[in-house]
Amino acid sequence: MKKIGMTGGLLAPDLNRDIFIKKQLCYTEQDFANYWASFGVMPVLIPNLSPQYLDAFLGQLDGLALLGGTDINPNRYQEKPIGAWTGDPLRDAYEWNILDWFVQKEKPIFGVCRGFQLLNVYYGGSLYQDLPTQLPSATIHADKGLYDKNYHKIRLAKGELLEQLNIAKNSPLINSLHHQGIKKLAQPLKALAWSEEGLIEAFYHTEHPKGKVMAVQWHPEFFVNARPKLVDSRSIIQYFLKFL
Repeated sequence: MKKIGMTGGLLAPDLNRDIFIKKQLCYTEQDFANYWASFGVMPVLIPNLSPQYLDAFLGQLDGLALLGGTDINPNRYQEKPIGAWTGDPLRDAYEWNILDWFVQKEKPIFGVCRGFQLLNVYYGGSLYQDLPTQLPSATIHADKGLYDKNYHKIRLAKGELLEQLNIAKNSPLINSLHHQGIKKLAQPLKALAWSEEGLIEAFYHTEHPKGKVMAVQWHPEFFVNARPKLVDSRSIIQYFLKFL
């Protein structure tokens, strides 16, 4: 069975917790793990290992899935915070080292939401730190009440991978749970989909076989909770998994 490594969220020591109050925790989200397992691969949470253990652990994995979660520190793309969105430097450092290892080894990488944004920043792109503040005319991309039932349409790049996979055959809708987004797309990345106002929603890396390094801004793992029909994201993952 192929093994897909998943980056997780990190919790710093917190005296207000009931357990592990002086310990750092690493966690994953259940739907994300179940989603990858549904394709017949083994999802493996990558802990925040000390450097001397990391190489041996990552060497057992066939690919990387970057999970959604907290904001990326604006210092990573040479900007100062515009408000309260200072990001998560702890998680940035953890994921950056893991991502760099997979990039150097030229292994397959798939990003979701934060993972989509992290890949763009890693390759030299930048982000809108807060869409309602910096792009107020944009579609509502995050609604805490609706959460994973907040939807909007996307349009696909003509003749490109997602159109070839015919992911919008039943619906052009995706879910949307993010308040940040791509401002400048990194040079080696190619946009595959956009929201109605033109915000990039998917891309792949042009210097690898098409789809070997790719990402989406939406959360395909949460589609099981959707009310209407959404795009066919399973075909995207099935295509990606051919590279494992």
